[in-house]
Amino acid sequence: SARHKRVMAALVEIREKAGVSQRELARRLRRAHSYVGRIEMGDRRLDLPEFVEWCEMLGADPLKVVAHILRR
Repeated sequence: SARHKRVMAALVEIREKAGVSQRELARRLRRAHSYVGRIEMGDRRLDLPEFVEWCEMLGADPLKVVAHILRR
């Protein structure tokens, strides 16, 4: 859906803004590199706790990220 695409784009955007590679984010999350890639490609969705952790690992405020997604 269009909303899911906006979520994926926002996740990539905050990771890139933080200057963090997919591999580094995966290491921070203690997950396989493929986990990050599958999420960013839309093959896997995040649940709310995972979304919050993703944002926190990148120094982003989850509430601001959601607001950004909703404004798009």
